[in-house]
Amino acid sequence: MRFTIEYLVTCLQGETIQEKALGIALEQSVELPTSVLDAWILANTAGKVESIKETGEKTFLVECSYAVSIVDGDLTQFLNVLLGNISLKPGIQVINVDWETIQDWFPGPRFGVEGVRVNMGIPNRPLSCSALKPIGFTIDKLADIAFQFATGGIDIIKDDHGIADQRHAPFSERVKACVEAVNHAHDLTGKQTWYFPNVTTKGSKLIDRFREAEDLGAQGVLLCPQLCGLEMMADLASSDVNLPIMAHPSFSGTYLGAINGFSHSFLYGSLWRAFGADFVIYPNNGGRFSFTLDECIGINQAALDPMVPYARTFPTPGGGVDRNKIPEWRAKYGNDIVFLMGASLYKHPEGIKAATIEVQEALNQ
Repeated sequence: MRFTIEYLVTCLQGETIQEKALGIALEQSVELPTSVLDAWILANTAGKVESIKETGEKTFLVECSYAVSIVDGDLTQFLNVLLGNISLKPGIQVINVDWETIQDWFPGPRFGVEGVRVNMGIPNRPLSCSALKPIGFTIDKLADIAFQFATGGIDIIKDDHGIADQRHAPFSERVKACVEAVNHAHDLTGKQTWYFPNVTTKGSKLIDRFREAEDLGAQGVLLCPQLCGLEMMADLASSDVNLPIMAHPSFSGTYLGAINGFSHSFLYGSLWRAFGADFVIYPNNGGRFSFTLDECIGINQAALDPMVPYARTFPTPGGGVDRNKIPEWRAKYGNDIVFLMGASLYKHPEGIKAATIEVQEALNQ
């Protein structure tokens, strides 16, 4: 049995697509030229070029297949085959994987769009989200901000990804205080806001922190998978801890390139989805990052693609989403979206609660 990977390949000066495509297939499998391979290895473990389609001047869609046996379900080895040595070569970008053949290797989202909606009791509108910030605030101050957001009716509050386990706001005490704040707001308003603490840390501590978040009453967690490892996110999604995972893009830009690495839609919408993210945060078009509108729409489509054999994951655009433009973005992105807003809520002249109330009114229309 074999699985396929699709690449966007750009031929540079002196390169031919036939040689470059075969080079990809061999480099990602046997790492030897065909002239020194025996017949059994060539037939059974060497990568094969399945198709080449020209898409533009010197650009091609290339599909290569690989024997399932060279991975055998090992997720680290899968990443090695996906973008190992070829990450060191220019003009090769991974854009798709045949998930159907290898779907049992990956957990996929534990909840996904449908599970989150059922648990939140929000059947069809977009969700709202904001972050506790800035780094340096005390636990009391962060909990107060959480309370303001929650009394305004926001759907999800997450830690800023830079808030970890610093001495001014240690993880355990911070999570306890923020959970109490959103629960107190629920008692007052009847609306339950979900709080997602940042559990990103080194591997030896990660599962313990994930479990502690559940024990302290958090409704989900924030994780930076490119910092702690995609395999660690898959371990969390497969564990006995019953919390959704919101994946943050810190450090992930190193895997993106115009003609190299991963396409935006594949990394955020497909790869993170397979490895267990229930929400995928990405920088929205027009904010303080450089993603194009087409790249953002591509991420949304990949995250929600019903043909992929995993639960759909919630696209979560952030990085400069303006509260006043929510209707505009909703028209572009649809309802299966989470709007992550930061500065535009903090800057409201009447405060965080008033800003959140306005956003929720817009989302409920």
